[in-house]
Amino acid sequence: MNNNGGIPSRCWCGKGIVTYVSKTEENPYRRFFRCEIGLKRKKEQHLFKWVDEAVLDEIQRMDEQQSRFAEEIEDMRSSLKQIVEEEVIKHTNSGHVGCVGTILSLLCLCSKSD
Repeated sequence: MNNNGGIPSRCWCGKGIVTYVSKTEENPYRRFFRCEIGLKRKKEQHLFKWVDEAVLDEIQRMDEQQSRFAEEIEDMRSSLKQIVEEEVIKHTNSGHVGCVGTILSLLCLCSKSD
């Protein structure tokens, strides 16, 4: 049974994961993750995953997560910029010059990362 979620921490049965080294001719010295009881109960299909594949899956998962975070940050930055611009217009029209300076400073801080 393969776990495609990156580096596994538990098997479907709840047992922990152990790292082993393959001694087969096909995969000599290749490391793999296996459920603690998986070697004894091979018919039950407990977790098995090659370490190198797990690391690549984990890198891909983290890259996708980082991309989602970057999009969320950009959305928040755009929303904040719009709110600040609306407040500047509102306070400029009402004559509150002191507030306008503060809001313009915030707008500049938001724009520096653009």
